[in-house]
Amino acid sequence: MPEANNEAQCFYENLRDIGLEEEMISRCVLLKKKGRDRELLFLLQNSRRDLLNRIHAEQKKLDCLDYLVNELNKKRQ
Repeated sequence: MPEANNEAQCFYENLRDIGLEEEMISRCVLLKKKGRDRELLFLLQNSRRDLLNRIHAEQKKLDCLDYLVNELNKKRQ
């Protein structure tokens, strides 16, 4: 993994850490280089929304699992 020793590299590494696909990373990097912050912000906000939706879906699964475990534990007592 390359060291994030400058602003552009830090930006790239952050996009990778977010889990964006390489094509989206390239789009973001290009928009940043061109100073098209409004479009970049739009893309990042959409990515945030998508990530949050995935988190909520996983939380729902976890809640269902917890419910099942609790129900089984109640029956054992």
